[in-house]
Amino acid sequence: MTPKWFSGAAGFAAVLASVVVLASSASAQQAVTTGAVRGTVTGPEGAPLGGATVTATNVESGVRRGAISDQEGRFQIPFLEPGSYVLRAQFIGYRPVERPAQRIGIGQVERIDFRLTQAAVELATQEILADADPLIETTKAGTSTRISTEQIQELPTNGRNFKDLTLLAPGVVEIGNTGSGGGQSIAGGRTGASNILMDGVNNNESFFGGDARGGDRAPFSYSIEAVKEIQVITAAYDVERGNFTGGAVNAVTKSGTNRITGAVFGYLRDDKIGDSWITARDFRKQRPVDFRKQQFGFTLGGPIVKDRAHFFFALDQQVADEPRPVFVRGTDVSTNGINPDTLDNLVRIARENYGYDLSSEIGQFAQETDESAFFGRVDWQITDKHKLTLRDNYTDTKLKLDRLFISPTSSEFRSNSGNNEDKSNSFVAALNSVFGSGLTNEFRLQYATEDKPRPSNPSGQFSVPLPQVSISNIRSVLDDGRTVTTRLFFGADPILHANNLEQQTTEVINNLRWARGNHTFKLGGNFLKVHVFNQFWNNSLGTFSYNSLTEFENRTPSSFTRALPYFGKERIATQDFNVYEGVGYLQDEWQVNQKLFVTYGVRYDYAWFPTRPEANPQFESFFTNVDVTKPPTDGDNFSPRFGFAYDVNADGRGVIRGGTGLFYGRAPFVLYGNALGATGRSQLSLNCTGATVPQPDFEAFAEDYANIPTQCLGGGTASAGTPAVNVFDPDYKQSYAWKSNLAYDRLIIPNWRLTLEGVYSTVRDNQVTQDDNLNPTPRFMIEGGIPVFVDPATISTTNGAINRNNSRRNAQFDQVYVYRSLGSTLTYQGIVQINGRHKYADLYAGYTYDHTRDNISISCCTLNGLTRAARVNGNPNNFNDQWGPADFTRKHNFVISPRFHLPYGFEVSSLVRIFSGRPWTPTYFFDINGDGLAQDRVYVPTAEDLNSYLFFGATPAAQDSQKVFAEDRINAVECTRQNRGRVIGRNQCSQPWQQVWDARVSKKFNTLRGQSFEVVADFFNVLNGLNRKSGHRREVADADQNLFTPRGFDPATNKFRYQTNEQFGNPSPASLFITTQFQMQLGLRYNF
Repeated sequence: MTPKWFSGAAGFAAVLASVVVLASSASAQQAVTTGAVRGTVTGPEGAPLGGATVTATNVESGVRRGAISDQEGRFQIPFLEPGSYVLRAQFIGYRPVERPAQRIGIGQVERIDFRLTQAAVELATQEILADADPLIETTKAGTSTRISTEQIQELPTNGRNFKDLTLLAPGVVEIGNTGSGGGQSIAGGRTGASNILMDGVNNNESFFGGDARGGDRAPFSYSIEAVKEIQVITAAYDVERGNFTGGAVNAVTKSGTNRITGAVFGYLRDDKIGDSWITARDFRKQRPVDFRKQQFGFTLGGPIVKDRAHFFFALDQQVADEPRPVFVRGTDVSTNGINPDTLDNLVRIARENYGYDLSSEIGQFAQETDESAFFGRVDWQITDKHKLTLRDNYTDTKLKLDRLFISPTSSEFRSNSGNNEDKSNSFVAALNSVFGSGLTNEFRLQYATEDKPRPSNPSGQFSVPLPQVSISNIRSVLDDGRTVTTRLFFGADPILHANNLEQQTTEVINNLRWARGNHTFKLGGNFLKVHVFNQFWNNSLGTFSYNSLTEFENRTPSSFTRALPYFGKERIATQDFNVYEGVGYLQDEWQVNQKLFVTYGVRYDYAWFPTRPEANPQFESFFTNVDVTKPPTDGDNFSPRFGFAYDVNADGRGVIRGGTGLFYGRAPFVLYGNALGATGRSQLSLNCTGATVPQPDFEAFAEDYANIPTQCLGGGTASAGTPAVNVFDPDYKQSYAWKSNLAYDRLIIPNWRLTLEGVYSTVRDNQVTQDDNLNPTPRFMIEGGIPVFVDPATISTTNGAINRNNSRRNAQFDQVYVYRSLGSTLTYQGIVQINGRHKYADLYAGYTYDHTRDNISISCCTLNGLTRAARVNGNPNNFNDQWGPADFTRKHNFVISPRFHLPYGFEVSSLVRIFSGRPWTPTYFFDINGDGLAQDRVYVPTAEDLNSYLFFGATPAAQDSQKVFAEDRINAVECTRQNRGRVIGRNQCSQPWQQVWDARVSKKFNTLRGQSFEVVADFFNVLNGLNRKSGHRREVADADQNLFTPRGFDPATNKFRYQTNEQFGNPSPASLFITTQFQMQLGLRYNF
């Protein structure tokens, strides 16, 4: 259970009292979206000068902020927008001192001291040349990385999505394909364990978690042209930061200046220009056909009132056509995964036996993307003490043929895809105020909306979406004689049968700071309300599954599943609910002396869900340990934190820093929606297998959906469907992480910094699901002692299919998924960084060693999906047996990013990443134990064991060949070879290492009055461009992680009859889409 660090209001009062007692008498006030300057003003002998005036003037906007030094000579200037500042100190009778062009970044607190000399008469200001931007921060305690404006502008980004640049930060690894817009894992956390902020407010796709508003399908959530700086946080001990157990991404947007400035830009990717190919063949040697991606727009900023009010606008649009070849003639078998003759036979069977013409769903299609992003911002320095910022960000994304996947092991016809549309808007108002006596206040307000309808594609013949058809175990012979087994889908994807999501977010943040002597106290809070309307009816049209092409030809599907409305209802209920979050925090930043800076405080998080699910007395009479009407509650989430930075010689050249603290996460809101929509009185799960499967009649289905079966054949208890239930456990808690770090930053030579850092994190109470309606008593055992939870007499002898209805404790219900807090993660990371600059070059290089272990890695989206993602040995409810490497861990990760500033306006930059592969687990294909989930870890047989196995085949010779294939594949894969004679542990195998090298070359031509014209060439996957055999991204596909597929069952011996996957463990191209091979992007830009 979560430790009770404090007890309600008494605990909070104790922390408040301790902070007040420690305050004896200036530390700087840092904020989430701005930086600050602190320091002292002294006379020529080092005596403090009280009453000196210190000002910071933004070089670009002219906005000025000031402070008066106290009796100890201390001063601080908060709320400095990221940028360059002229710092000036003056005092009557002393010569003013000025430091020009001092760079201040997001969240940075820079120490600047002034020593003034006496003057009998007024003298000109003494100008002290500022050092280059400081590489070491003397008040930074935790683990974070700042990505500068220059890096954002100059580094290549595949898709021009600023979030891809977070991969520069140590401990950050990508989860999706390169350039796909997928999520990242930060500090060993789940994708849903991240918190994404823009201008200090929530920019999360809160319903699903793990990505920015707009989700992973949109090319970007903000135009990269509107982003000024990015901060990636692993462990920062400022109590204002929270809602993550992995890490946070905090970005700020651009503002206008005193000059009218702007740019007009356009970027182009194509398959070829003229006769020159600028996109290489994919990793199966196929040329891209009709590929084009364009991104264009403009920016404009300037003064409304000089030094007082400024504006900035950005318009960015991306239009793309990416080829989606669906079984194109002339494409080799290794790409399609099926022989042309076999495909022709499948199309013939569908037409002759089912009246379903698939010919219009085969061919060369294009996935069309069209996104527009508009950003506008106005900053108004109302007075010297008050600044108001208003900004709005709007995106409109349309994606056609979404979820259309093609691979050698699993492919889809056109009808199995759909459209993904997303419209989002975020309005933010911020007011920063400086009062007297060291009192400042920061206020932020956000109102955001997002609408995301996802309709399915219609059948090519019938013009309406139809039930999905899945055909497995389609075998084809490759050109080299090897056999590949694939799975094909047509009809509507169950996810898209009914799918519409709408969200409205209201957020209020306020931080009050009071500087008193060496201390700065912060008292703040955050209120968040998210309204969700979710219409999601997964598999409402149903799915017919066939275990072979022969079954498909014989019209004998192995199963039919469908989600139905509960008895007496026409549709399942939509989820329409609110989620509220309240946060309060108190902190002290204490500059103990010239060397030591300390921050400590406490944060309290509370989330509540006022909408109560519908009661179900029938369910509660049997499942007495849970209550479907009770929403999750967790009211003791106090987070104490402590951090320090010790400047060894008080000269900013060597700093020891570290800290420790508690961080509470945020569960995706979809989990609460699941509980509202599946109380056992909303929908039924129809599961028909064997002789009870009804015959499909697609023509009748197209005429009227009422003709789609609503019952299994043959009657019985579950013939009309049984209700599934999703419910929160009474002891459910929000996940939390205890994070600690210790680091040493050293300026090894001027302008070159070395960082050595260790990070430790342990996460508890991660969300998992358990099926409380699974009868845990095994009916018999198979190889390796793997339990099977159904009577062997109920298993299909012809194809080995199992109906999960036969493993239920209570036959009146289907799966009863209980949401519990049993997940845990342990992470150790070692980090080495070198960061430096020269007149003509900058370099960032880093290495991260990651050791992350957990008992389940997924964080979204359905409770069924959370359970299916586990890799279990028998009982899926046993998470103690699932401990192993996390799905997303990469043990070794190297990042190298040089930037060269060459004569004649040339700029060359590069981003190189080399990383070890993710782990994977060998499994059985399909449900082997009757729990209804295909996630069972395989028993790796010895050579002797294989002699007793039953193999699939029409003849003894064919069966013997399957045994030979099994022996060959087990020995060919290192992890199975080393684990023979046991059920293999979770994630004991590793994907191959990968290398990604992207580069940019640009040339600037100066024109009139400081304007310029720029030509840009971006190169993605340079290694693949230099050598066609290099730069390949190869992984063992999900389908090829299955060693055995059940194709029958022998009730006399209680043994399954297996088919060996001849491609087991063979790495193949990770993607056949245009995201990984060599590409060139050309850009033109005019800056004014």
